[in-house]
Amino acid sequence: MIQRTQNPFDTLREIRAFTRLTLDGRTWLLPQTEVQALEMSLDIDPEVRTPLGVGAIAFEGEWWPVYCLSSELRLLPHIPAGRRICPLLNNGADRFSLVCDQVETLVGSSRLHPVPACMASRNSPIQALVLLDQGLGCVTTTESIARLIATAEDRVDA
Repeated sequence: MIQRTQNPFDTLREIRAFTRLTLDGRTWLLPQTEVQALEMSLDIDPEVRTPLGVGAIAFEGEWWPVYCLSSELRLLPHIPAGRRICPLLNNGADRFSLVCDQVETLVGSSRLHPVPACMASRNSPIQALVLLDQGLGCVTTTESIARLIATAEDRVDA
């Protein structure tokens, strides 16, 4: 019997609620189910650090590493002014937090569009695009961001 595996774009199209993260004015959307909680950036303990992280947040008896990303998803060594909210991301395999300008939930059908061939890259965290009232949003997942962070850490270690 031949089993078909669903491609990542089709899987994203089935999602009914996304969390909208704003980083330096750029919109990133992640599946709402991957957001465990929201914490304030004031809750970051800068003394508890991972490589390339800006600290950690204590949640449910564990430390969640916190990373700060630019609008292009490049790791930043410090938290820019205006970053106040930290979604705790958990997809069952990866668990960490990001420092964002804004976080909000988008409920309802978002019409996702495939990434054009000129933007497609195996290493890109962008898995789809969505047209919003405020402009274009990039759709990604916790797994894609975790992979981006891990490869950045590997480059630093090398």
